[in-house]
Amino acid sequence: MAENHHTDPKPPYSWTFRLAAPALLLLVTIGFYWKLTLTAQYTWFDHPDMAYLEIPRLEFQAREIHQHRFPLWDPHLWGGQPLIGQTQPGPVYPLNLLLYHLPLRGGYLKFGYLNWYWALIHFLAALFAYLLARDLGLGKEAALIGAFAFGYGGFVGTVAWLDVVNGAIWTPLVILFMLRAERGRSTMPSAALGGMFLGVAWLSGHHEAPILVSLLCALTWLYFCGRKRGLLPAAGLFFLVCGLIAAVQVIPTYEFARHSVRWVGLDHTISWKERIPYTVMTIYSLPAASFLGLALPVTGRIADSSPFLGVVAAGLGFLGIAARWKHKVVKLATVMACGGMIYSLGALTPLQGILYSVLPGVDKARIPARGILVVNFGLALLAAFGMDALVEESRSRAVRYFRNGLAAMGSLLLAVTLSLVLAEKEVNGRIYLAMAACLCGSALVTAWRNSTVSRRALFAGLAILCLVELTNAGPAVYSNKFDKNANKFLNGLTQYDDVAAYLRSLKGGPIRVMVDDQVIGSNFGDWHGIDMMYGYVAGVSTNVQLQELHTQKAQDLFAVTHFIGAQADRPDQEEVFKGEAGAKVFRRPNALPRARAVHEARLARDVVWLRALIQDETVDLRKTALFLGEAPKLESCEGSDAVRLTRHTSDRIDMEVTLPCRGLVVLAETMFPGWEARVDGKPARIWEAYGTMRSVVVEGGSHRVSMRFRPRSVYAGAGLTFLGLLVTMGVCVTGWRRRPFKAEL
Repeated sequence: MAENHHTDPKPPYSWTFRLAAPALLLLVTIGFYWKLTLTAQYTWFDHPDMAYLEIPRLEFQAREIHQHRFPLWDPHLWGGQPLIGQTQPGPVYPLNLLLYHLPLRGGYLKFGYLNWYWALIHFLAALFAYLLARDLGLGKEAALIGAFAFGYGGFVGTVAWLDVVNGAIWTPLVILFMLRAERGRSTMPSAALGGMFLGVAWLSGHHEAPILVSLLCALTWLYFCGRKRGLLPAAGLFFLVCGLIAAVQVIPTYEFARHSVRWVGLDHTISWKERIPYTVMTIYSLPAASFLGLALPVTGRIADSSPFLGVVAAGLGFLGIAARWKHKVVKLATVMACGGMIYSLGALTPLQGILYSVLPGVDKARIPARGILVVNFGLALLAAFGMDALVEESRSRAVRYFRNGLAAMGSLLLAVTLSLVLAEKEVNGRIYLAMAACLCGSALVTAWRNSTVSRRALFAGLAILCLVELTNAGPAVYSNKFDKNANKFLNGLTQYDDVAAYLRSLKGGPIRVMVDDQVIGSNFGDWHGIDMMYGYVAGVSTNVQLQELHTQKAQDLFAVTHFIGAQADRPDQEEVFKGEAGAKVFRRPNALPRARAVHEARLARDVVWLRALIQDETVDLRKTALFLGEAPKLESCEGSDAVRLTRHTSDRIDMEVTLPCRGLVVLAETMFPGWEARVDGKPARIWEAYGTMRSVVVEGGSHRVSMRFRPRSVYAGAGLTFLGLLVTMGVCVTGWRRRPFKAEL
């Protein structure tokens, strides 16, 4: 048995003592992300998808919250789309809701808040990993090393998407309560809490990380229940609570998926019923070199993330396997890491392809490389076990192998770098850091084994080496605004403010713009609160996507009043404004009003015929509405129509209408389930004019017409989520009365 001569006496219990390590972790997080938290020079989100899509969408949601409306419907893109159903916006995610309530600057999100939000997310990821390690009985030094590895490195530390990382950070808490349930520590309350935190992960916005973690949980529960049949009720409760908590996001997502098409990396869109082709999985499979990429900086980013943890963290992970293999959690974490790596390799192995073929929903997680979340989680947990073995069993054979392995790796890297230098070839600076980390780490372990450094010095040295390595993974790519090549994507948000101000100053009804994405690549509409046709999104409702929106008649039909670009795209357009950044605004003279009335309804045989009629010059779209399947009965008469918008917000439209006889009031905005209409306070049917637009039949005379977005999918989901919270609270209160819950910090 290894000698345990370095063990410090256990200090007396106190909450001050217990909170010291989480407080230290918070300070380390602020220091690790100093570029974002302690300066105003850097941003983490100068990334095309974040700047073009995510940040504008966050801005829209924050603006809605500050106007005392919950963001249910986004009117600014593609004629309007449901927000929650798109999944990625994550409007019901608790951390996002906190962000939206922060003060705006001139009506816009402060970039500094986004930087601190990023740091907070990674602090929570590290804290959750720390709590898991402590709950397993590991020392504070070991738990902190595991927290650094999971919170700052690998998938969580490098992924560029806000919604993706938000779905990943809850993994340690989910596993923590699963393991508690398996050990019999407040079994049912632990199962309920584990399911609740997995449900929260589903609320984050992106589905891929929650799908992978849910698959991991299903397999783990299957193993647990196979060994202990008595855990079946706990497993059932876990997934019941998860489903209930996630319902407010999942049910609207399913509804939107059934009525939309999605871009998945092909040259065409696919529908919900279509399986994503495996060629997409092949593109986003992890390369085999990523085995080395766990410890050495030899691979770049795959799907905007990296598996890199550094030689110290990865080495401690392998030490954890060697020194603590008899521990059942070590075996479980090893299986998780290996299974995650095989899954991440995608097309290079048969496993992911088999899961893709036989399990529903796996094909929707189109990027196998994101399985490195599971790899990094497992290895970070193993690193905590490795650090614990190092401080508790310093004279063991496994620790000696660890020390010698670091020395051998450092010597090899030294030889390689020297040969490259002598050959006058350029060497990546991160290789030098890896070499130094190996040699310094080996020296530290040697000194520890010889009792020439203290336990605290050992931890401090290894922690510093770990953090230095991880700094060159995520923070190294953050953009400095003083770099001439920086913020090339973010500039698209801020340099067209004068164009937006001009458009807001226009009178005469709502405007809608068509934007040349070669001039303005971002979602100009969401960022500035101005309706635009098209938009950078993952999916769009099928009825809009079927329209030939590139044509002049379709744009006129959709009430596109202006075009923004470097030059006009039609000869009849009139330049009315030029911004300082070079973007020009052109007025489109033939756009139909956003709200109008017609007295003729015509039925089209099918979608192809409908599109042909829209383009037919003999069809007067100002007077005629086109329908599929069924058309309303209207009246033709003399006299003029008057349709005036009196209220136009994201989820409510009010109009005052005066017609000489029965007609159809057409609103050039997208029809989608959840919209309800009233005429003079009485419910009215919404007809889908032109296969896309909302319209209501109104009798002759003066009337008040209103439309509201009240999606049953969202309300039903919210009710189930609330029920999930009640179930969790009830189970926890009942269970903890029998056995008090104890949190180990």
